[in-house]
Amino acid sequence: MPGETHVAILGGTGYGAGELLRLLTQHPGVRVVGVTTMSRVGERVDRVHPHLRGFYDLRLEAKLPWARLLDAPQAVLVSGLPSGASGAAIESVLTEAAAHGAAARLRVIDLSGDLRLRDLPRHREHYPETPALETLRGRAVYGLTELNRAAIAGAQIVANPGCLATAAILAAAPLMSLGASGVLAVDTKTGSSGSGRQLRETTHHPTRHADFRAYKPLSHQHEPEIVQALGAEARDRVQLSFVAQSMDAARGIFATVHATLPAETDEARLRADYERFYADCPFVRVVSSSPTLQDVVGSNFCDVGVAARGRQVIVMAALDNLVKGMAGAAIQNMNLMCGLDEKAGLWTPSLRPV
Repeated sequence: MPGETHVAILGGTGYGAGELLRLLTQHPGVRVVGVTTMSRVGERVDRVHPHLRGFYDLRLEAKLPWARLLDAPQAVLVSGLPSGASGAAIESVLTEAAAHGAAARLRVIDLSGDLRLRDLPRHREHYPETPALETLRGRAVYGLTELNRAAIAGAQIVANPGCLATAAILAAAPLMSLGASGVLAVDTKTGSSGSGRQLRETTHHPTRHADFRAYKPLSHQHEPEIVQALGAEARDRVQLSFVAQSMDAARGIFATVHATLPAETDEARLRADYERFYADCPFVRVVSSSPTLQDVVGSNFCDVGVAARGRQVIVMAALDNLVKGMAGAAIQNMNLMCGLDEKAGLWTPSLRPV
């Protein structure tokens, strides 16, 4: 195995950064050497993220600790900054890395939406608050490991997928190889942590508790991301109908995809098709009935279940938005980029209660 990998995190106070730090405590080949912030400089990491008491003695810094980051055979930067800030910060970091003679050694993973969409007009439509960053965008590889493993392994910059998009794509991708056409209806339900740590009216607990609502129907920023990941052929064959809904839970995503196949099938045959498609994907589990959030929360697994009636099929996917939908996916990508075991630091079951 290659030597130790040093990791630094840009924007270390959010839920995604906290989950990334939690998962990296059990990674055998990685050491976190720096966490930056603009708002809480000097505070201990375990004060901002109390669940990490006893695991880190780092303090939040205003700038990247280049000497510590580069004092290892491999260096990885993960940006937990929000969309609109992350891409520009990464561009500055890469310029600074070149000044340190580390341009070729540094690997970068962006958790935001700044670099996900290759098509610039689409990006401007759905992320109007972010800069174009055309050169950087052209270099970024879309980081859904199950569909893009080889490209990720050779990438310097990876754009981590969106959480809702990850669930939808993993549910729908095999349908494209089976010839699905017409309307591809995707219904997703998500927990409040997907909206980030910053308090908003729609994620405030008294507002969200015992309530249910849809948001951004047919205009969500993850819709073009799903279409992009499913490929050019899919764009010609299917019409995506996507809706996101807020559920009364802190974490987890449940996606349901409705599609029509060109020929009749049954549940056993469809499940076998999915098992073949994901045979080499350790974090996708094809289950025999409906997946459940309890079986995936806290883990990097995406559980997928199917149902079929003639040409009509339904595919369901469940995952943890903070793990497989964010921090776990970033570690999975990092492992590939650094030549590590894809499962390193991630091979653990869910937090399912007894």
